[in-house]
Amino acid sequence: MNASEGAAESSPELPALCAHDVLSNSDLFYVHFDERGCSVTLGFSRVRGSQGFEFFLRFPDVRDVHVRGWGAPGQKDVHVDRAPDGTVQVSASSDGSSLRFRAADVTLSRTRDFLASSSS
Repeated sequence: MNASEGAAESSPELPALCAHDVLSNSDLFYVHFDERGCSVTLGFSRVRGSQGFEFFLRFPDVRDVHVRGWGAPGQKDVHVDRAPDGTVQVSASSDGSSLRFRAADVTLSRTRDFLASSSS
């Protein structure tokens, strides 16, 4: 699932948003485990100047979940890859923390553009 960073900004298509450079240069600010659907939803946010973009990736039928510690929201090293057996393998890590799991698929569940304040 590779695509250029620029493509993800102009048209939020799933393969572009799942690219390692897009995910790892976005803030992972939301992780939700839903036992009803055995799913995980990850929320990412990007800010460029005064423009912000937020998107949520939903992973259904999750299994083999491993969590070790968890740091504050922020940039993490995130990989979303399709395995030879068709499942999606996900990992997110930063110093002292990691999250790994496999899922049946990945869907883009929500996007949102927003105005961001400039930091001074």
